[in-house]
Amino acid sequence: MIKSPLRYPGGKSRAVKLISTLLPEFDEFREPFLGGGSLFIYVKQRFPNKKYWINDLYLELFKFWEMAQKDVDTLIDNIYEWRNKYPVGKELHKFLNNNLEGFNDLERAAAFFIYNRITFSGTSLSGGFSEGAFTGRFTKSSIQRLNQFAKVINGSTITNLDYEELVKQEGENVFIFLDPPYFSATKSALYGKNGNMHKSFDHKKFAEIMRNCKHKWLITYDDSEYIRELFSFANIIPWDLTYGMRNVTKGSNQKGKELFISNYLKQLPRKQQMTLFEPKVKYVAKKESYHISSPSKKRNIHKSKRNGF
Repeated sequence: MIKSPLRYPGGKSRAVKLISTLLPEFDEFREPFLGGGSLFIYVKQRFPNKKYWINDLYLELFKFWEMAQKDVDTLIDNIYEWRNKYPVGKELHKFLNNNLEGFNDLERAAAFFIYNRITFSGTSLSGGFSEGAFTGRFTKSSIQRLNQFAKVINGSTITNLDYEELVKQEGENVFIFLDPPYFSATKSALYGKNGNMHKSFDHKKFAEIMRNCKHKWLITYDDSEYIRELFSFANIIPWDLTYGMRNVTKGSNQKGKELFISNYLKQLPRKQQMTLFEPKVKYVAKKESYHISSPSKKRNIHKSKRNGF
């Protein structure tokens, strides 16, 4: 099963299989806040014959998805070219920062992928350079995996629109999964230019739009009284997720309570009915809360001399 090639703050890679058990039957899958696309990639492989419409307003991220679908071979060649031309990570990071505005679409896509592999947060224009990420994550294998990634996303509609377009567009038996910028991240710089994709998000407007959505939908959100109040018209179910990426504001991984908010899902299935992505899962019936723990990972870094590595 192919996984997302992107590191993404707040991404749901650890909970993909849990979330997939909560999806209703559908003919069309839409994801307005695509990000790293972990759920989409998983669902697309399980149900390849369904219709898919994925979207993100973040231009650099969109260009990466678009170019990976249209011309992955040239994208990979471009990434290798820059990697070989700038073998010192800081020099590569500086080159991208100084030239990003003048890049064409393919170069923007290549730049986003490289930023994603060599910065602390994994997001373009928001995270500082990380020597550890450059050495351990920007590897030949990480680049070559783009070939399989491109095969998975083939045939999907990929757009760079406001999320409202996907929510309001009519369709037959549509399901929408939404992972919007979290309320607690409003003051952070997780993604976008200087974090503007989080800072400018209107949570109140989002709630009103979802209230009027005619399709079945499932939202993942951080837990707060404000969000619970905004979505009091919907079904709200708490659960726990441990984030695996650096929070730019606080500088450490955070374990926080999450919410599933939906217009069709009333409760989570019992533990024995679920196939979970992570092996360690605790279910506390009295609190109606799931906890997904993150096992420690041992990373082995291999150096390759091929393709300039």
